Amino acid sequence: MEKLKLFLPSIVVIAMCSLALLFSPVHGALPTGEVTLTQQEFKTLKSNLNELESTINNQLNTINELEQQLQIAKLTTSESNTQLFEALNLIKEQRTQLTEARNLLQKQEQMLNEQKLSLAKAEIYLEQQKNEIKKAKIQQRNSKLLNILLGGTVIYLVAKD
Repeated sequence: MEKLKLFLPSIVVIAMCSLALLFSPVHGALPTGEVTLTQQEFKTLKSNLNELESTINNQLNTINELEQQLQIAKLTTSESNTQLFEALNLIKEQRTQLTEARNLLQKQEQMLNEQKLSLAKAEIYLEQQKNEIKKAKIQQRNSKLLNILLGGTVIYLVAKD
């Protein structure tokens, strides 16, 4: 639609020029002298020239506006490309950081698993030590009872004799 708006004035001018040539008294011949025009023909010709000049000015203005828009678009595209490259670099940097963080997390997870295994071994060892302590306490109690029994027996035997 915009292209049609740009070319419409040109089409009108070409059509008017063609009509002016068709209605000229000698078509295709070179003028050999003065041409006489009626006032109506002069007004029509003058109007056509004014309209042609106006159309040309409008087209020049349109071309200037389009050139300005093109320059703005080029600048915007350049800025967008710069921003896209910066964003791409930022994404790459973030990807690197995320990879490093993932690797660190995996190392921490491995250390945690090792600590968990070590803790489980320590708990088993602690449980064994508790059992040993219980056994030692039982043996100590048994020894005390045995000593008391032996002491009582010795006293009994001494008292009996």
